[in-house]
Amino acid sequence: MKKNNSKSIHVLIACGGTGGHLFPGIAVAEVLSARGHDVTLLISEKKIDSIAASGHKDLRFEKMPFLAMPKPWSPKMIGFLSGLWKGMKQCRKIIKDHEVDVVLGMGGFTSFAPLYAGRKEGCRTMIHESNAIPGKANKLNAKYSDIVLCGLEACKEHFSKHGDVRVVGTPIRSNMRQNSKEDAHAFFKLDPKKKTLLIMGGSQGARGVNRVVGMTLEQFERMGIQVLHIAGPTDYEEVRDVYAKHPLLPQHVAAFCHRMDLAYRAADLAIARSGASSMSELAYFGVPSLLVPYPFAAEDHQTRNAEIFDKAGAAKLLVEKDLNADILADTVRSILTNNKNAEAMKRAANKVAARNAAEKIADLVVKEGK
Repeated sequence: MKKNNSKSIHVLIACGGTGGHLFPGIAVAEVLSARGHDVTLLISEKKIDSIAASGHKDLRFEKMPFLAMPKPWSPKMIGFLSGLWKGMKQCRKIIKDHEVDVVLGMGGFTSFAPLYAGRKEGCRTMIHESNAIPGKANKLNAKYSDIVLCGLEACKEHFSKHGDVRVVGTPIRSNMRQNSKEDAHAFFKLDPKKKTLLIMGGSQGARGVNRVVGMTLEQFERMGIQVLHIAGPTDYEEVRDVYAKHPLLPQHVAAFCHRMDLAYRAADLAIARSGASSMSELAYFGVPSLLVPYPFAAEDHQTRNAEIFDKAGAAKLLVEKDLNADILADTVRSILTNNKNAEAMKRAANKVAARNAAEKIADLVVKEGK
C-alpha cells in the first residue's frame, strides 16, 4: 500500500498489553510524528495501557480487545479465536481507512493480528523483540514480518532462520530523554542530601518484590536512606499501608509515575524487575540496579535479561524465591554505602545503554514505507 509520491507515510504500531511493549512503541511513534508522519497505535483494554495513553494526548490510540493465547485444548480457545478473527477484520479496516504503509509490532500476541492483516493488505511489516529470549508469540510474529528488530545482541541467534534480523536496541520515550531543569528530589518531596532507593515493579507483577521490600523498611530506615516506591495500581494500597507504619523513613509511594525521568534522576540505586524496557531506561540514566526477574515470564526471559546486565557489572541479579529482608538489606547497603561500588555500576550501566534506538527504528520504518 505504498504511496511513493508522498513524503509522509502512515504507520500502524501494535504495542498494547504490557509496559514493555507499550512504552517503546510510544517512543517510536513520537519520533515518527515529530517528523510529520501519520501514526496509529493499537493498544489493549488493560488499565496500564489507558493510564499510559492518557499522558500522550498528541498521539492517536485505538483500543482493541486483545487476548493472550490460551493452551491449545483450553475451553478459552474458542473465545480467543473468535476475538482474533474480529481483531484481524478491525485491523484490515484500519489499514485500509488510513492507507497504512508499514505495520510495526512491538511484541506479544497483540502484534499478531495487525501483522497478519498488514501482510494481507500489502504493507511492509516488522516485529521488535526487546528481550534476550523471544517468546512463542514473537517467534510466530516473525513469520509475518519482513524485518525482525532486536533490542539485545543475544536475541539475534533465536531468529537465525529469518532473512533480515537487525539489532537496534529498545526505544525510550522522548520525554524520558529531555534535559529537564526540574529538581527531581523536590518533585517527589525528597531530601537531596540522602541516598535514594527507587523501587519499581513493572506492569506484569510486582507483588513478590513489594512484599520483600515491605519487610525490609525498618532496615532501610536504620541505613538513613530514603525510598521512592512505584508500587503499581494493583498493590498500591497494600504498599502504602505498610509504609505508613514507618513514618520516620523518608518516602514517596505512588501507584504510577508519569515522570519516570525525574525518578531515575533522583535514584542512586533501583530495585526492579528485569523487563527489557525498564532495563533500557535504567541503563540510559546510568542507575545501578538490583534486578529481580519476574519468575513467571515467558521462556524465563527476564532471568536472561538480568544475567546480561549482571555480567556487565551494571546490576546484581537477585532470585525472588531466595530473597528475604536480610539479603535485600545487605545488598542495598553494599552499594549505597560504598561509593566505589556504586560508581563502577553506574559506569557499566552507561556502557550498555542503547542510544537513539527510537530514531534508528523510525529511520528504518520510513525507508521501508516509501
